[in-house]
Amino acid sequence: MKSQDIVILFKLISLELQAVKERATGKEAETLVFLAGSEWKGWEDSDGDTLPNNSDSYSVRALSASLALSKSEVSNSLNRCREIGLIHTNRLSGQPLVRREALLDFVKYGIRYVFPAKPGAVVRGIPTAFGAPILTGKVMSGGDLIPVWPDAYGKSKGQEIAPLYKTVPGAVKKDELLYHFLALVDAIRIGGPRETKVADALLRELIL
Repeated sequence: MKSQDIVILFKLISLELQAVKERATGKEAETLVFLAGSEWKGWEDSDGDTLPNNSDSYSVRALSASLALSKSEVSNSLNRCREIGLIHTNRLSGQPLVRREALLDFVKYGIRYVFPAKPGAVVRGIPTAFGAPILTGKVMSGGDLIPVWPDAYGKSKGQEIAPLYKTVPGAVKKDELLYHFLALVDAIRIGGPRETKVADALLRELIL
């Protein structure tokens, strides 16, 4: 497994949930409302407009464009995830579907060891982990500086956290849910038992 595999898996889940949200009505829709307006954006507006979601969004070409990965990287990643059982194919649509609970179990128990991260230098960037909007008011920072992904358009200064893959800061600007997911994953990568418990619970609430 490579770190970009995790990014692609959460992107696929985001696409699935966005499709559900678009079809939902009434109370069901209310449960799928995320942060309104631009409250979730930890960066100045640039070229990261949200991409429309449709059946083509699952194609290698579309995933490549939305995540700034090469088509071969996407194809190889999907194959790796199929081989280890984290993806299966919908027999009707042909779309790749993520085995969500298995992924979340790996994130909870293994990601800090397979893809570790440590706070680094003070930089301008996009808030992640317990600095991200999804965790506002839910966990306390261990210091004055929040964790951030380095980004020239970021609104915050904090300690640098290397994202799971170098294209993550650009990819999350196009996808609110992906931003929340990867920020929560970072809280598990760098956090202690309390942060892990809160982030894992939120991921499961959003995804399962």
